[in-house]
Amino acid sequence: MTKGKTIIKGALILTLANLITRIMGFVYRIFMSKAIGTGGMGVYQLIMPVYLLVFSLCSSGLATAVSACTAANAAKKDYGATRKILNTSLAITACLSLAACAIVFFGAGVIGKYLLHEPRTTLSLKIIALCFPFMCIGACLRGYFYGLQKMALPAASQVLEQSVRILVVWLLCGKMISRGLEYACAMAVMGMACGEIVSFIFTVIVYRAKSSVLNKHTSLKYTQALQTVLSVSVPLTLNRGISSCLSTAENILIPQRLILHGMTSEQAISLFGGLCGMAVPLIMFPCSLLTALATALMPAISEYSSGGDYPAIGRALRRTLLFTTVIGIGVSGIFIFFPTEISSAVYGRSDIAPMLCLLGVICPFLYTQVILSAALNGINCQLYIFRLGLLSSAITISSILFLMPKYGIHAYIAAWALSAVITNALSKQRLERITDELSIKADDIFKCILSIIFVCICGKFLCRHLNMHGLVGLALLVGCCGSLYLYILDIMGVFGFGDIFALFLQRRKIK
Repeated sequence: MTKGKTIIKGALILTLANLITRIMGFVYRIFMSKAIGTGGMGVYQLIMPVYLLVFSLCSSGLATAVSACTAANAAKKDYGATRKILNTSLAITACLSLAACAIVFFGAGVIGKYLLHEPRTTLSLKIIALCFPFMCIGACLRGYFYGLQKMALPAASQVLEQSVRILVVWLLCGKMISRGLEYACAMAVMGMACGEIVSFIFTVIVYRAKSSVLNKHTSLKYTQALQTVLSVSVPLTLNRGISSCLSTAENILIPQRLILHGMTSEQAISLFGGLCGMAVPLIMFPCSLLTALATALMPAISEYSSGGDYPAIGRALRRTLLFTTVIGIGVSGIFIFFPTEISSAVYGRSDIAPMLCLLGVICPFLYTQVILSAALNGINCQLYIFRLGLLSSAITISSILFLMPKYGIHAYIAAWALSAVITNALSKQRLERITDELSIKADDIFKCILSIIFVCICGKFLCRHLNMHGLVGLALLVGCCGSLYLYILDIMGVFGFGDIFALFLQRRKIK
């Protein structure tokens, strides 16, 4: 199999795994929200940033370094060097993750009470700390397979981890929820920890079965391997660590500032859980499709960039951005017109509806940023993406600190919308330095808006005269509205059904 076909096959495998795990994760989140409520989701959301921060600091950069070095050494057939780089990375991540495990486990009470300001997180922090070494070492081993373009193992590992998580929570649900919110949240974290451990065991078994090729002599010394690993991983770790710290700060500050707005601690945690644990995952669920599209787009952009074919980058991006705009406006209309129907069908409650309606307005900007970030990655503008992330965090954190005590959760949503608009504009401006104008025609945007308004009005009529309730009714409603919306746009010449399939074949179709 040629290198190009191997890359495409790997991208397809990862895309499929991503779609499967996202769907499984979404179903899992629906089950969790019904089982532990918004309060439980709020406590759970406070723990997740700690988990992601440890991953960013202890493993994320090292896993990328392993992947990059493995790919470079595989091209030279220097598998012995790959072994030394992998062993060095595993030793570093093992030491870091064990230290993080000890700090979080023995300091769980202090972290929960004084950092997260939620003592009920203590038990969950102790449980999640135990999986840090498995999570970090497993990520480095998967980085080795990424470097070899053997995507089946990481993909299978993702699906296995999600499956174990769901199974464990389902088995423990009856016993843990009755013991209170602290134990209900601990149940969710226990599922996550078990998923990481089983995924790690699976990865180690496959690695040991396929690692015989690494037992070859190399001139690379371990001191050189250490220098190579650190030169790649340290900048990445710093960038991702800073981003994770800012994200963690946002999650910690939101409940505290809501209390200053006049809410009780319980109300603040519930609202935080409803927003970040239920409403946001719902509006971001359509990104599964866009993430798959970004996966197909990024290598195409990289290929065009390395060959200096900048007009091809413009053609690829304009088509992709038009599709993203079509999807973003369509999804936005559905969330704005049907927030109560969606909230009731998915979560069995209507109090999430106002947040869905507000968040729906910014869907086009959030979705567009997924594609723009992939394009910037394709032309090696990772530092620029990092700066945009810092700017976005500065806007949202400033709003949380200074505006949320007065305006409540609306201040956070408004700041998120503002940061999305600004990062979109700056991303396009950076890309337009090497390609043509990327802005979508105002006429096409206007047609999309008119079309979705008409479609949603028809959908409202169907809801009123037909019994379209529950998840099945919601699926039928969204399916009918989406199909009619795309059909109208096809007739109007904005975007056709055939264009959708061409998008996932960027390498072949855009010439």
